[in-house]
Order: sequence, then structure tokens, then C-alpha cells
Amino acid sequence: MTRSGESLFQLEQVTYTYTALNTPAYVALKKLNLEIRRGEFVAIIGPSGSGKSTLMHLLGLMAEPSDGVLKIHGTDFAKLSANEKSALRNKHIGFLFQQFFLLPQLSVIENIMLPAEYAVSMQQHENLYEKAISLVKRYGLTGQEHKKPTGLSGGQKQRVALCRALMMEPDVLLCDEPTGALDSATAQEVLQTLAELNAAGRTVIVITHDPEVAERAGRIIKIVDGNIVSDSVNKKTSLHPDELTSFTPEDVRPGAAFLSERVKLAIKQMFVPTWQSLKTQKLRTALTMTGLLLGVASVFIMLTLTGRVGKIFEDFFATQGSREAFVNFDHRLAEKTGAPRWRGLNAKTELPKLSQRVERYGRIEPSVSTGSCAIVSSTGNIKNSLVGLNSLQQLRAGSMRIAKGRMPMPHEFDGKQPARVALLGSDAAVKLFAPRGSGKNTSDSVIGQHIVVRGCEFEGILTVIGVLEPIDTLFDRGVNSSVYIPTQTLFAGGVSLYKPFFTVVPNEGVSPTWFAKHVIGHLTVMTGNQFPFRFFAAEQELEKFNLMMGILTGLTLVIGALCTLIGGIGVMNIMLVSVHERVQEIGIRKAVGARDSHIRSQFLFESVGLCLISGGLGLLLGIAVSSLAFALARLFLPKVENLSYQLDPMALLISIAVSVGAGIAFGTWPARRAAAMDVVDALKQE
Repeated sequence: MTRSGESLFQLEQVTYTYTALNTPAYVALKKLNLEIRRGEFVAIIGPSGSGKSTLMHLLGLMAEPSDGVLKIHGTDFAKLSANEKSALRNKHIGFLFQQFFLLPQLSVIENIMLPAEYAVSMQQHENLYEKAISLVKRYGLTGQEHKKPTGLSGGQKQRVALCRALMMEPDVLLCDEPTGALDSATAQEVLQTLAELNAAGRTVIVITHDPEVAERAGRIIKIVDGNIVSDSVNKKTSLHPDELTSFTPEDVRPGAAFLSERVKLAIKQMFVPTWQSLKTQKLRTALTMTGLLLGVASVFIMLTLTGRVGKIFEDFFATQGSREAFVNFDHRLAEKTGAPRWRGLNAKTELPKLSQRVERYGRIEPSVSTGSCAIVSSTGNIKNSLVGLNSLQQLRAGSMRIAKGRMPMPHEFDGKQPARVALLGSDAAVKLFAPRGSGKNTSDSVIGQHIVVRGCEFEGILTVIGVLEPIDTLFDRGVNSSVYIPTQTLFAGGVSLYKPFFTVVPNEGVSPTWFAKHVIGHLTVMTGNQFPFRFFAAEQELEKFNLMMGILTGLTLVIGALCTLIGGIGVMNIMLVSVHERVQEIGIRKAVGARDSHIRSQFLFESVGLCLISGGLGLLLGIAVSSLAFALARLFLPKVENLSYQLDPMALLISIAVSVGAGIAFGTWPARRAAAMDVVDALKQE
């Protein structure tokens, strides 16, 4: 703030020239010398085209002299940065325009508080909401706070504009034809108010062509053709200081309410202006939002489906032995290379040695089975093989579950006294023991029944101790038709101890593929490098599946990216149209103190808001499609466990990030164009 009578504005040989492409230059002000001091009530008059408005733009720090020196508070205008000029307009200069320049999408209180949005520091925010309310009361706008400008009379609009101009308690009130759009009675009220504000200590500068308005000022400056032709003190001022009522804002409480209003206003400005613009072009809006909506939806759907389906398949492969690998003698390669036939490792002597060498990384179990045997019960018969069980650990690792009966006891695997017990696959139990006419239901009385095995390496009688639940598998179609007995029982019954086929089970954290190759390396050394070996790991099939899903995901994400790109270009188009339609709003905001960064941020927020609306609709579509996909899958794949939709937080976050990223990427250029507008040119736009 300055001391009473101190110079506010100094113009020294100031010239202003309008230049435009393909248009002759026009000199609006010619070597003006002028000083305006604090506390003056100055009227600047002159005919249209005389340079009054240009002088107002200079005094309002909205234009820069073409030549000469303009000083504000003794500081050369040319030395001020753009942000410093904005801060001075915000804090020290209040504007009162003939056209009112109220933002139609904001309420009365929001229009009044507009300069507070651009206050330089949080300290300036304190008490501002309460200050706005006190201005509303002072100027007779009580009850109108939440109305839009379209619902106000001309006099009410001018009072709202006056409250906005006084919001930051400026040193200077700069008025451009303040009564030009008002009836005579309302005009007198405005002039009375200006006189009162001047008496309270504010500098008032009125730009007018009306001599009656000028007569209310204490100093009259006349401009003709860009020159000051007279500068005189008005001794006929009709209202004297001792007749005036000075206005001082009321003492108010701390401003928590302002911060609440500021948050509401920020959210409102993020969505409402663009949304109102969108409503005027519904088809364009729908097409634009559809592109981005589909892009976000496709990204969300693929991330959800691939993540969830991948987890389901990992669980499914785990039940199929994905943590196991199978090593065996490679007959085909042996025939091609002329290698001798290999009889296998002795399961009781050689295999334990190999197991000991690799026990750091996992275990090796012989894969023991017979050829096709005739298996007969009291009610049926089948032809299938007997499969050896090495331990309970093998049973659990293979996800074998008992439907009826029990698992073998640990002592029943003992090679010294091998037990002649059997577990029946679900299909084998039906064929051997299902009562006639009962379909596929087996009786509980199957437990304890005997079956006779003949016609293969193993022959004898076995006691049924359990029936296994059905197992879904991609790798062994006969798993449910087999009969399972302890491996040691098979060996005791005459099955060869030499096995060319092994199951290798790695420890946790060890890759089955790597472990199988490791076992083959040791096996090759043990056999003197005479025999070729190969392996099969379900893990490899899972990797193929993941590769296929990755390719599918990649293709879908490319399509989603293209949709997002198309939608983003549409967003950019909408934002450019929005900037074009709101040029005057940009000028108003800059006039009350908005910096270029404020304007950029506002339009970026609006772009992000639009994309978030589109992305939100895309997420709803994605959730609906994903839920439907899993619901249909449950109908056609009832045996797959955990086949249910679950919201993927990562897919949700990525989809939101895509929406925000699109808003920033495609809103930056329109935001920069808006911020680059000249404040004077913007205010002239209709």
C-alpha cells in the first residue's frame, strides 16, 4: 500500500500503436505524459476512438506501451514479469466494466470470489469467503448469492461486478463506462457508490464519454485523437467528502468456509464448463466419448480377463502337475542316431544314487506302471494298466482326492511288507462296481471289495480301499480309468525294477524345466553319455498359453490404444472448440489476476474431467462385459474352480491412469492456446 497522495501511475512520453498483419499501423496514444496519485477520483473523457480504452488497458496492466515509460508504484512496467503483472491486477486493481463480464456458469457468490482463486498465497485466502458475504450484504444482494447472472437485473449485475472488483481490497478501482448499460436511477446509485469508495481512500478512475458522469469526479482528463487536450480539477463536484459514508469490511471469523467453497468451486470448474459446452453438441460429444470409452473399456477388459484367466489357468495347471516334469529315454532320437536301447535305472539301487545327487533342487520318483491288464470284480471288468504310487506326497502333489474310503497308510508303501491295496479312478470304479441300472453311481460297499488282476506283469488279488474324485486333465486321458497301487507292491509282484521313465519334482522356487534339464545332465553322465533323453514339463504348456494370452492381450491393447487415440483427438477438438467459445471468459479471468499457468491448469483440469467421465463410463462397461463373460464361462465350464469375476485393482488403476493421461496429453495444446491469449483481445470477443 502507498502513502496518501503518493504517485500510483506515471506515464512518460507513452505511445501505443496498434499493428496487425496486412493492416496499416494505427497510433492510439501519442507521447502521453500523465500522473495519477493515490486517493484521486479521475474521469477520463473523450469521443469514441480517442484512445480512452487504450489508456485504460495500460493503466490496468493489460497492455504494454509501444514506446515511453509506464511506472506503477514507481516501478517500470517493462521490468515486471507476466506473473507480477497478474499479481498486481489481482491484489491492487479492481475492474468495473460496462458489459459487467460476469461468468454465466458461476453463481453470484462464485463470481464475486473469482479474484480469490488467483490470490498469490494461502495467507490471502483467510476470511475471503466471509468477506464476500459482507460485500453481498453491503451492496444489497442478500438472497441472490446462489443465482446465476442471467436471473439478475442490470443494476444487480453491476453490483455483483463491483463486489468482485472490491473482493481483494484493491488500491485502484478502474471503471470502463460503468453506467453505460444502466438506467438513470441505477446509474446514480453506482456513481454514489464510487464516490463513497473514493472517500474511503480508494483511487477511482472512470473511463467515460458522458460529461454528466465526469462531473462527479474531482479531476477530469480529456483525450482527443490520442492526445491529452485538458487536465483539470473539477470544482463542481456535487458530492463532498463530509457527505460520504465510508465503507470498511466487517470484522469476520477465520475462513474455513472459504476453503470449503474453494474445493467445491475447483470440482465444479473441472467438470461443469466443459459439460455445458458438450451439451450443445450432443452428437459430437457422444462420438468423442464413445471412442475414449471403448478404449478404456477394452484396456480394462483385457487386463481383467488376462489377469483373472491367467490365475485360473495357473491354478488349473497346478492340478495337472505343472510343478512336475517327466524325463524318459528318447526312442526316436536313439533310432536316428543308432544309439543302443536303454533298459532304465534300477529303482532300488541306481535311482536312489541319482536322487541323492539332485536332492538339493528336488526329488525323483520312478514312473511305474504295467501294460494292459484284465481287472475283474464281482460285478464288472475292465482292461487297463496298474499305476504305481510312490508315497502320500506324490498323491497330494498330483491333487488326487478321495471321494470314498481312504488313502493308503504310510506303512503300506513299505517295500518289506508291501500291501495289496488299490485306489480306483472314478471311471474304473463305475465300470467295476456300479450296480446295474444305476447309471454312474457307485455304492459305498465298494470299499473292502476285491479285484483280480491277470494278463500282465502283475497278477493277484487287491483290496479296494478308496475311490478317487474325477480329475480334469489335459495330459492323461486315462487317469480316471486307472487303478493305483503302491509301487513296492508292483515290484514285489514281478514288475521290472528297471525304469526308463521318471517323474521329477523340483523344490519350491525351482523351475520344473530347469530341474528336468539338470536331472538329464546327471543322468547322461551316469550312463556314460551313451543314451539320448528328453523331458516334458506342463510348465512349458503354461508358458505357451501365457504367450498366446500375451499376444491376444497385446493386440487388444493396440486396438484399445487406437480407440483411445481417436477419442483423445476428439477430446482435443472439443477442448479447442471450448477455448474458442470461451475467449471472453479467459479475458475476464486474466483481468482479475489469473496467470497463464492458472488458465492452462483450468483447461487441463477440464480435459482430464471429460476423459474421467468417459473413462468412468468405460469402466462400467468393462465391469459389465467382464462379469457377463465369467457368467457365461461358468455355464460352459462348470468344472473349472474359482471361475468368478473379481474386480482387479491394478486394471482399475491402469484404466484411470489411461483416462487421466489422455486428458493431459490431448488437453495440453488447447490449454496452451487458451493461456497464450492476450487479455485485451480476449475481452473484446463476444
